Amino acid sequence: MRAFRRIAVAGLLATALGTLVVVPVGAQAPDGAVSGPKKVKVKVGDNYFKPKKLTVFVGDKVVWKWVGTAIHDVVVEEGPKKFKSKKFARGKFKRTLKEPGIYEIVCTLHPGMDMTLTVEPAPLPPPTTIPTAAP
Repeated sequence: MRAFRRIAVAGLLATALGTLVVVPVGAQAPDGAVSGPKKVKVKVGDNYFKPKKLTVFVGDKVVWKWVGTAIHDVVVEEGPKKFKSKKFARGKFKRTLKEPGIYEIVCTLHPGMDMTLTVEPAPLPPPTTIPTAAP
């Protein structure tokens, strides 16, 4: 009888462990919650940013990657926190966003080359429930 209980407990543990879900940082959990900061890419092409409009959360990292052949820069023209890249023809520029708000970003070398970056407050973690003991 004792051996049967050990086998049953081992089987229950194996089943419970088999149902665990590992969510990498920045990934979306099955319940829709975001597990942490993520990295978002923006293409800097010849006279365009892609995407032109982007929404991220505080703590996310945005990476602008040059994909064209012309020289461009990334400059916050309006927004809660100013930043700017150097002028590049190739490369990447990274920024971890810490201030929520709307950032109007331009390439100072090409009029009309702009994008809007909206940074929202970090999402709250999903509520947790604590089981209560039966009366």
